[in-house]
Amino acid sequence: MSDSSKSIPAKIFAFFSSFGLATSVLAMLLVLTFLGTLEQAEHGLVASQARYFESAFIDRIDVGACWRALGFNVYWNIGDVSLPLYIVPGGYTLMSLLFVNMLCGGIVRIRKSPKTIGVIISHFAILFMIAAGAVTHKFAIEGSLNLREGQTGDEFQSFHDRVIEIEKLQTDPKAKRSVLVIDEAKYRDATAAGQGRTFTHESLPFDLIIAGWKKNAQPKRDASGSRADAVDGYFIQEMPQLDKEGAAMADEQLASACIAIAKDKKGGAVHNGILWEFAAAPWTVTVGEDKYLISLVHRTYKLPFAVRLDEAKEEKHPGTERARLFSSKVTKITGDHEEKRYITMNEPVRSEGYAVFQSTFSSGVQDGTGVKSSGFMIVENPADHWPLISCIIVAEGLLLHFLMMLARFIKVNPWSFALSLIAAFNAAFALAMWKLL
Repeated sequence: MSDSSKSIPAKIFAFFSSFGLATSVLAMLLVLTFLGTLEQAEHGLVASQARYFESAFIDRIDVGACWRALGFNVYWNIGDVSLPLYIVPGGYTLMSLLFVNMLCGGIVRIRKSPKTIGVIISHFAILFMIAAGAVTHKFAIEGSLNLREGQTGDEFQSFHDRVIEIEKLQTDPKAKRSVLVIDEAKYRDATAAGQGRTFTHESLPFDLIIAGWKKNAQPKRDASGSRADAVDGYFIQEMPQLDKEGAAMADEQLASACIAIAKDKKGGAVHNGILWEFAAAPWTVTVGEDKYLISLVHRTYKLPFAVRLDEAKEEKHPGTERARLFSSKVTKITGDHEEKRYITMNEPVRSEGYAVFQSTFSSGVQDGTGVKSSGFMIVENPADHWPLISCIIVAEGLLLHFLMMLARFIKVNPWSFALSLIAAFNAAFALAMWKLL
């Protein structure tokens, strides 16, 4: 049957299940991985990951950063050059296309028979791996932990989740700290200065009204004194969310701000203030003899263990000032138990559902302290082990397929031959792993 005689749904299905689409998507993913790895040297892991792998479309390619990462600047320094792109699919779009292609071509369209059972199993495993990426993108919690040498930390700040924290200032130093948290999703639509969202709690002597929220902003002095939205002589100036080259700024570079109004429940007294993400200190509200600290910050998560940075190290490419490797020697502390670990950008520490990656390094020269420090990327991922499981299933499926082909070639029973060898292989592998661990 010719292509012209096919119906439109059949043509659409043929396109999404074609080998041509699979080859194109895999080739583009290879290019994205290459470019993202190069840009990571200057822009860091988080920014590169967001631009290439967590986006629907790529806004630009930093040609200058890639050029320097390859070491070509030794021969010709092209400076800061960027290539704007707005229609090139990012990792999120490409992985979605690959999932549809694998489902249509590798599961639905493939001929079903005992000869293809191993291939079908492998295709199911690859779909499971792509699903793991989607679960990670949607539900994983990512944040940062910065430590100086000798410092210990057991909390990390989220890259993306912002909250308003309300804390009563305790006069007793032994008193337990208690913080009320308002999630950003509950007030991000309160963008108008005159209309706000009211929050109340039985433990607070005031109601808190949030208004005029802006994703990226900073307080500015009202020099003319004519602005109706000014608070104590300052107003919130909205700032662009694109950098000077027109590229979308990373979410962690943005500084949100909003107007806060604390209204006394009894006396009706009103306190006005501005909450800004980069503020040097929380906004203080006094009600009677009690003081409350209100701040707009990134959400803080607590680790089930503590990390002490023993040594931070940077290795450079010979004869250059370009970093080749960041690494840290740390001590993982769980209760009274201490364990020495080594972390690099590609060798994280995994424990209790968390992964600790090396992200940044500071020699301490720029901040004037002279103390080295490391920045760690903390990831809590419910699908952390799904890729490993899918890789094992892929290996089992392909092994089954090749062994059954071999059995037919040597003219023995395919099922008994293949399954017995796979069972023996798995037993040997399990024994080796048990000996190693």
